Amino acid sequence: MKNLRKLFYIALPLMVLTLLSACSKKPDEVNDPRKNYPKNVTIEYRVSKVSGDNIGVMDIRFTNETDADTQLTGQSLPFSKTISKSVSYASDVSLSITENYKITGAIKLEILVNGKVVKTETPSFSNTYITGGVVYQFND
Repeated sequence: MKNLRKLFYIALPLMVLTLLSACSKKPDEVNDPRKNYPKNVTIEYRVSKVSGDNIGVMDIRFTNETDADTQLTGQSLPFSKTISKSVSYASDVSLSITENYKITGAIKLEILVNGKVVKTETPSFSNTYITGGVVYQFND
């Protein structure tokens, strides 16, 4: 009986401490999306023609591995570029296009993260110059 009493006096404070520490986290801390960052991701940028006969080449700009912009001129469609990088919470990546000739048609812009489409836009144009873009922010 004496040993059981000793065990009770040792186990009780340990159980209380365990319960208090388990309940000490605020709900916001548990669900905070920032806890998943920074993280390494694979980002793919895609530009494709949806419609239009006179759509030829595009100037394409995208966020690269160092968070700077890469500008490519005269790119044939379809275009695809894949990069790997570390991203932090609330950082963003962007993809934009420019065409300096008047055209009619539609272009599809896509950003994929780890193989999943996270942002897409399909601007259409009628006998005008093309400019368009998409931005994706990491906040999940």
